[in-house]
Amino acid sequence: MTVVRGVPGRQFFPGRRSARSAAALLLAAAALAGCGGDDTGGEESGLDVRGVQEAFERGDPGAVTGERGTFSARVEDVISPWAFTIGGGEFSDVDPLLVIEENMPPVDQDDPVRVEGIVREFDLSRVEKDLGVDLAEPLYQDFGDEPYVKAEKIAEDVGEE
Repeated sequence: MTVVRGVPGRQFFPGRRSARSAAALLLAAAALAGCGGDDTGGEESGLDVRGVQEAFERGDPGAVTGERGTFSARVEDVISPWAFTIGGGEFSDVDPLLVIEENMPPVDQDDPVRVEGIVREFDLSRVEKDLGVDLAEPLYQDFGDEPYVKAEKIAEDVGEE
């Protein structure tokens, strides 16, 4: 046994400290992963932002289109009084999911929200007809044929779960 100089009563066991440090690092990484670093949303209804986006990316929008879901995530970007995106973000490999609702509560970027609604494929003219408004086309041009949630209920400031 080797005594660590300057620390009376403590002994040095080669390898033990490294193993403890590695274990602590793994636990910390697991805890951070559970915090939802990419904020892709909760799986309260079996659907989440990642799952919806992946279905569209693999060319199978029918797997999720028409499905009712509950999505818990942070607001990524507020687009208009009728639309915002959730999930995704700077540190995510998942695209944000568009949320549209006629009577939307005021939300801000990074607000935690719970959105209940139906997954649909975005078509600007159909959305305008559903809302009864003319939307600024440039704001929505990147969402053509992408998924969106036609929200029926939005709970804002739901806190961390």
